[in-house]
Amino acid sequence: MTDSHDSPPNAPDATPGDWREIYHGGSPEAEEAHFRDLADIIVSVQRTNKRKSGTQVSRRTFHAKIVVGVDNAEIAFRTDLPADLWAGDFTAGARLPAVVRLSNASGTVRPDSSPDLRGAALKLTLPGGGEHDLLMTSYPVSHARDATQFVEIARIGAGPKPLVLPRMLARLGPSETTRVLRNLRQANRPSPGLALESYWSRGAVLWGDTGPVRFRLSPLGPLDGPAPASNPPPDPVDGLQADFAARLSDASVRFALHIQKYVSERLTPIEDGAVEWKESDSPWLAVATLTIPAQNTLDAKGRATRDHVDTLAFNPWHAPAKFRPLGNLNRARRTVYAASAREWHAR
Repeated sequence: MTDSHDSPPNAPDATPGDWREIYHGGSPEAEEAHFRDLADIIVSVQRTNKRKSGTQVSRRTFHAKIVVGVDNAEIAFRTDLPADLWAGDFTAGARLPAVVRLSNASGTVRPDSSPDLRGAALKLTLPGGGEHDLLMTSYPVSHARDATQFVEIARIGAGPKPLVLPRMLARLGPSETTRVLRNLRQANRPSPGLALESYWSRGAVLWGDTGPVRFRLSPLGPLDGPAPASNPPPDPVDGLQADFAARLSDASVRFALHIQKYVSERLTPIEDGAVEWKESDSPWLAVATLTIPAQNTLDAKGRATRDHVDTLAFNPWHAPAKFRPLGNLNRARRTVYAASAREWHAR
């Protein structure tokens, strides 16, 4: 692996080991200074969302509404996991405790029936101490190519609705505005149920000697029988919460964890978060199963657990060095997420 400051992000095809990161401003130091400026803007968006919501409670800038929060899940790696996919504590047969937070992506608390992205955040407890966070969203790619574009769109979106389109056109131009709006329109939709969603990392992370990968959670049926039909009372406000609780009341909820290997800068770019890594170019490889055991998430204990999970900070940089997040969007998350977490914890 080489870090490069001047190579184009869409270089010709190369060997899978010939990947690189390209730093904004030409160096990690210049990029970090830029990220601190972006963090200030995100905190400002956070405060704007708070004012718009009419509440005195500060929340995350995004994924403000927790739908599911459990602390007794487990991720179990395949007993036949190929050795070339082993990394750190992710080895054949490994079983790790997991905290799971499922959420709506909006920065304000809205009814579950609202069109939105959905998020999945895992916090794994490692055998030697420490934690490993995996963050995913219910659409394969980001609407933003990099952190600068992401923050600019967030700032525009937090402003007056009639000005969103003209400001986006002025900042991004017609072509990028069309692409961004198409992505947001496709990604933000009503959900059939969070147990039925797939969740993508969207950006790449290092996976030990395997190199860069993207990862995904996809729904599986429970081990203890067919997936129950969930028909909770219609509730536009908390319907997703009721649906997940109904499923967990009878059986476990399971997801398969897959990874997708880096191939080349052209087909699987590291720096551009808006480009999908297509399965035809890099097939998904099953590595583990996440199991959330049957339980009551709506009784006093379940609600207390959910409230505790909602106090936790999830960040892709909460991970061993072998799993370092890669790409501009992911590098920005280290600085921006920390600033956002300080804001909502402090207030």
